[in-house]
Amino acid sequence: MAPNEIPGYYWDEKKRRYFKVEKGGTAPSDAAWSSDNVKKRKLEDAESVEALRKLNLNKNRIVRSRAVNDPLVGGFLARESGDTVRDLPAAAFARGLVNKGEIPLANAAWGSNTNVKHMLVAGKGHKNDICTAYATLDETVVLSTYIPRAGENGRVHRRLISDHIEMPTHLRPYRELSMHQIADIKYSEKAHRVLVASRSPSSEVSTMIFAPKRTHNNDTRPSWLIGDNGTTLYMSVRAYGDHSINDYGANVICPAPRGCEHVFIVGSSRGLLRCGDMSMGWLSPWGPGHYYGSRDSFRDIFAVEFQPQHPQVVLFGGRPGRLFTGDLRQAALKWSRLNLGSAITHIKAVGEHQVLVAGLRNALSVYDLRYPSRLLDAPGVGGRASAAPVVRMDGYRNAAHVSIGLDLDAASGVAAAAHDDGTVALYSVRTGRRLPSRDVDAIRSRLGPVRCVQFEPFPLDDMPTLFVGVNSNISAYTFGVDNADDEA
Repeated sequence: MAPNEIPGYYWDEKKRRYFKVEKGGTAPSDAAWSSDNVKKRKLEDAESVEALRKLNLNKNRIVRSRAVNDPLVGGFLARESGDTVRDLPAAAFARGLVNKGEIPLANAAWGSNTNVKHMLVAGKGHKNDICTAYATLDETVVLSTYIPRAGENGRVHRRLISDHIEMPTHLRPYRELSMHQIADIKYSEKAHRVLVASRSPSSEVSTMIFAPKRTHNNDTRPSWLIGDNGTTLYMSVRAYGDHSINDYGANVICPAPRGCEHVFIVGSSRGLLRCGDMSMGWLSPWGPGHYYGSRDSFRDIFAVEFQPQHPQVVLFGGRPGRLFTGDLRQAALKWSRLNLGSAITHIKAVGEHQVLVAGLRNALSVYDLRYPSRLLDAPGVGGRASAAPVVRMDGYRNAAHVSIGLDLDAASGVAAAAHDDGTVALYSVRTGRRLPSRDVDAIRSRLGPVRCVQFEPFPLDDMPTLFVGVNSNISAYTFGVDNADDEA
């Protein structure tokens, strides 16, 4: 570009000097300062400016189709063009979830003033197409009921229970057991035990265990019997702490997989415990009242999960926001941890190396455990540096609730997460996008955040059903259609 525009002169960029514009008769034919070439370049420059202006106008007129942005429709279109779409299976599963009805846990005449506090739905291995549910509305009484569905349309309704029990008139849930301040309900498949944990503060950590009575394969009754004749044994399993401290309590209970010597792991207000031969002991801290690293290293554990491919490796965390990876064959001093930005409420294994972590301050992300982590006895254990997630769900909303629902269907990559405004959303753990689902997106709880969501298949299904505890009801959302006539 010329330093200054001088009329009648041409600036040569290569030679870095001015030349007087000459007529074609006196200047060489290929000279850049000939009047003909100067006029030609001015016309070319004007045409280039006009072409660029039109190009920018046309770009603003191009609008990306909304169908392309849709995970399902856009995924099919992208697949047809040869692209790989990671969200397509998850979006198809989420879009196909249909509300199939609900089972009430309280009498409708009384009304409902609470959501389901804790819930367990079991269906794997049942011989009938009926699930068994254990739940509590007041964190004091565990109720048990069946979740049957009609064969022609897959609808769930309480009146269908009469087809599966000896007393057809008894359709309401049974009172299974009573326990103060119930914190969690889980099922150990390898031990066939229902596990109930209590967070009632005392000098011990307390759990209740019972085995539902199973029927023979040729018995027409459900696989599990509930109520007074449904259980064979109740056991109270406890671990004692420092008798001078009365704030021990269980927060979460996690059944151990096959290949692990323990039956279950308990996350408590003061560390991690294990139960093997129906007796509990401390994993961390080592002995009541003793702590590794700092007094808060293992406190307030709200989430525990085993790695699927490694039955001796457990993931756990809570408050403060630290994600621990512990090999149960090693001393706790060698367990690693990642610092996160907020307290942890849920941990779900996505694969061998990745884990979905939910927490306060709207935190829902996937972390890769292969990233470097520090040991508990390494310098800077109290540092505040946070690990970086590989996938983040930006639409997740939970500012301050520890007791809030979340579950993951690892096969489809769909996570069901309750929000603190009483809604439930589905997310893809592969991309972090929120997945549209007509019926799930319609969930609205007027009683605060939904605390119970669980993926569990009906015995005759390959795809899981999403069970949601809303307004003292257990609602079922199954992959399918609204009416049987809509089936192709």
